[in-house]
Amino acid sequence: MKVESLYHTGMVVSDLEAAVEFYTGTLGLALERGIAELKGEFLEQVVGLDGVVLRMAYVGSGTGHSIELMEYSQPPGSKDFNAKPINSVGSAHVGMIVENVMGWYEKLDGMGLNVKGPPVLRDAEYPWARYAFYFQDPDGNWLEFVERGPKPAGSTEN
Repeated sequence: MKVESLYHTGMVVSDLEAAVEFYTGTLGLALERGIAELKGEFLEQVVGLDGVVLRMAYVGSGTGHSIELMEYSQPPGSKDFNAKPINSVGSAHVGMIVENVMGWYEKLDGMGLNVKGPPVLRDAEYPWARYAFYFQDPDGNWLEFVERGPKPAGSTEN
């Protein structure tokens, strides 16, 4: 037995349409699987909630690992912004490689999101980040943008 690949990272959101717009419109990710509603015995067993109904969509950059955005209709969960600090047990984040970290930092900070930083340039060789910063999406899900040098020929490091 082995894990064959990384498939997706799931994030719970309060408004699926608004989340899709943020991830595609603001961050520029592609809609890889359109909005669908799921319910029934299989889903109840997977998530461990009786009578569960959820709506979901997948966004990504075409590299094979997607972000699954999920809005639970039933049973209703908390719609409160995730105020947990990144160092809290159970917190998670999705890291993405981007061009122009400073440009992204200025754009997202200017939108009033919870953005940490500013990024500071460090002398680091691949695969380590030269620039990076954390921020939260409109629902409080933690994300990280990383800029790093080019991958050396023959490197197997991610």
